[in-house]
Amino acid sequence: MKTGSLDLFGPGTSFHHVGLVVPSIEAASPGLENVHDPIQRVRVGFLDLHGAVVELIEPAAENSPVAASLKKGQKLVHLCYSVPDLAAALAHAESMDCRQLSEPAPAVAFGGKRIVWVYHQTYGLIELLER
Repeated sequence: MKTGSLDLFGPGTSFHHVGLVVPSIEAASPGLENVHDPIQRVRVGFLDLHGAVVELIEPAAENSPVAASLKKGQKLVHLCYSVPDLAAALAHAESMDCRQLSEPAPAVAFGGKRIVWVYHQTYGLIELLER
């Protein structure tokens, strides 16, 4: 089967991880190191699942942005891409019909590197992580 190609975020973009909501990181992966991100109102931990990086996301508050997904039974909530320049990636994404959902903010899980959330009608919720 021939694979197609799509460039939503510009040159230098690479796949980083997939985000999966769980009620409890400890129950999903006992002993997995995790951190609290007060800005995003979540706890997160990363694991390697047969070569794919999976971010386990646990709501850390009732008003956590992932709490509603969990209540609806939605587990797979986002894809994350690493980009060399957040502003350039956002400009490119907008030209490809992505809608910016948040302002860039530092993320505890990535040592303070900035992330931003975008949405595409076909591809859903996407996190961009600035290198």
